[in-house]
Amino acid sequence: MKKAYNLLISFALICLVASCATKAQRTWVFDNESVLDSTQIKQLHNLFNSHEIKTTNEIALITTPNYGYDTSILFFAVNNFRRLGLGKKGINNGVLIVYCGAKREARIENEYGTERILKDEMATRIIDSIMIPHFKKGETFEGLWQGSKAIVDFLERPENKIK
Repeated sequence: MKKAYNLLISFALICLVASCATKAQRTWVFDNESVLDSTQIKQLHNLFNSHEIKTTNEIALITTPNYGYDTSILFFAVNNFRRLGLGKKGINNGVLIVYCGAKREARIENEYGTERILKDEMATRIIDSIMIPHFKKGETFEGLWQGSKAIVDFLERPENKIK
């Protein structure tokens, strides 16, 4: 009986350590266009990570110099959304921000659960009124930061809880 108990405790500890290691390694910022420095990446990562802890919503950011095999920012966003596995199963509460400075485009892609709250009109407004003015001034990080903050602030309002 004691052997079985020790085995059960050992298995539980291994699962706990593996779970913690997986969470600690989750990355939310992918700067493939090399437009951010390490401090900026960390700042964005911390914002997204704190938001996920507070709400369970998952937000990620990808910068890219091109769309590879995808023909548009839309297809790039959709395919990378799937690849990253954003959003919790059953809640569908993921958001992906895509920025391509080389093509002068940005997109906010939502999963179905998030889309009911953060509608395309609101996403477009965030891009057009908050992000693009900074991009036009050459302030890439500030545009990404302010846009990300606007998304987080909007989704953290009590009335905007994704269920």
